[in-house]
Amino acid sequence: MSINHYFEEVGGWPRDSKKLMRLYVVGFVLSLVLTLVAYALTTHHALVGTPLLVALMSLAGTQFIVQIICFLHLDRTAASRERLVALGALVLIVLILVVGSLWIMSHLNERMMADPQAMEQYMNNQSGI
Repeated sequence: MSINHYFEEVGGWPRDSKKLMRLYVVGFVLSLVLTLVAYALTTHHALVGTPLLVALMSLAGTQFIVQIICFLHLDRTAASRERLVALGALVLIVLILVVGSLWIMSHLNERMMADPQAMEQYMNNQSGI
């Protein structure tokens, strides 16, 4: 038994490694191209304002799909459904953390910042210190 077959048998290396390597290379090249296009759009000011935001969001969405397919191997198989559930749980946890943090900071900002007149009156009352 060769060393490659041994690693395939124990699950250390996938059985169709040439197809997998090709998928990784395609994913890497596509991700690199999408990143460079986004970089070029922003640095060369090809688009400004809302069209730039739309272009960047569409490039980011496309890159997300490329990464999901090429690197996380999410497709229509049963094993990828398990990974999809794990990814969904991860996205939900991150969403809860981000939205919760923004909500807390917003409410703290509301409660801690006084209006300008109240702040000036407070400063005038504290002038004797």
